[in-house]
Amino acid sequence: MMAASLTVLMSVRVRATLSSGAAAAAAAVAGLETLRLQLSMNPERPGEFSLSLRDTSSNGRIRSLAEFDLRTVKYEIKSPRCHELCVTKPPHDTFSFTFRSEQEAQEWATVMLSSLREAQRVANIAAHPTDDEQHYLKPIEQNAAMSLSAKEELCADLARAIEAGDAQAAVQHATTLAHHQMSLTIQPALKNFEDVEISLAVAVEDATSSCCVTVKVVPHMTVASLKQQMFAEYGFHPRVQRWVIGQCLCSDQRSLGSYGVCRDGDTAFLYLLSARHARLSRQQCQQDQESALLSPAPKPAPAPTSTPAGGSGPASHDWRGYSTLPPRLHHSHTVSRVGGCNGVRQGVVS
Repeated sequence: MMAASLTVLMSVRVRATLSSGAAAAAAAVAGLETLRLQLSMNPERPGEFSLSLRDTSSNGRIRSLAEFDLRTVKYEIKSPRCHELCVTKPPHDTFSFTFRSEQEAQEWATVMLSSLREAQRVANIAAHPTDDEQHYLKPIEQNAAMSLSAKEELCADLARAIEAGDAQAAVQHATTLAHHQMSLTIQPALKNFEDVEISLAVAVEDATSSCCVTVKVVPHMTVASLKQQMFAEYGFHPRVQRWVIGQCLCSDQRSLGSYGVCRDGDTAFLYLLSARHARLSRQQCQQDQESALLSPAPKPAPAPTSTPAGGSGPASHDWRGYSTLPPRLHHSHTVSRVGGCNGVRQGVVS
């Protein structure tokens, strides 16, 4: 459906039934106990999400039973453990999914509905551009190559226009940069945040267990910086981390403050993918962990660090299952019981 390499956001085990639709599809999902819903995104095209229903049988083979583009589905929570998906295009299949627990269903719904809203928002913008957007997005003749100093000055002009509220000048500067395919890092200046260190309560969960930890952060640090901090302090590789704050699936480039993190005791949810789903080899994980241990612990910073989070990873390494949960978790910060689990247990993340 989507040719580009996809980044897995979350995967969860379910039982599925086809309420209406093709008889063949109903037969494919009937009675299967090894079904898994997997939500992925296209990192190269914002707003493109893919939902797949897979059969993970005991022989280790993964078989795709159905795939859906979030722009063509409706998703509804029918009960604490039962959700329904309706395809808006022919053959208009309707699937019902039953989760193993209410907590698992709620965590899935948070990520799923957040992704669905983003997919619909991007689709609406593409379908109904404003007059100003149509004017400024018309193809224009490519200008001659621009020097680096000219590009930097143009970036400064864009920042000044935005701060002054000059929308027309801002659009013009941004359009020029876009035609030159300029790579940028854009985020609010530090003066927009309070530079105060706070304690963030984080519920950490993987496919088999959960725990709570407390980490020190500042509101202006980005999610990418937080991922690197968790990697250095706990050993969770950035590629396996999926953060949810305030019922929103977090983007690497955004600050914690933009998600409402501003005071001691604010909470966040961290879901850990398996190394297989994150396309992370044992060798790459060990190399990155050794580099992180040799480097100074990262300090909260306003600019996102270079991280492989969300990358597709190499395709020729060992993909055998192994734990993404390091044994030294209990040595750092505060760990408490959540959901009857004494910390996060060791084991293969499924």
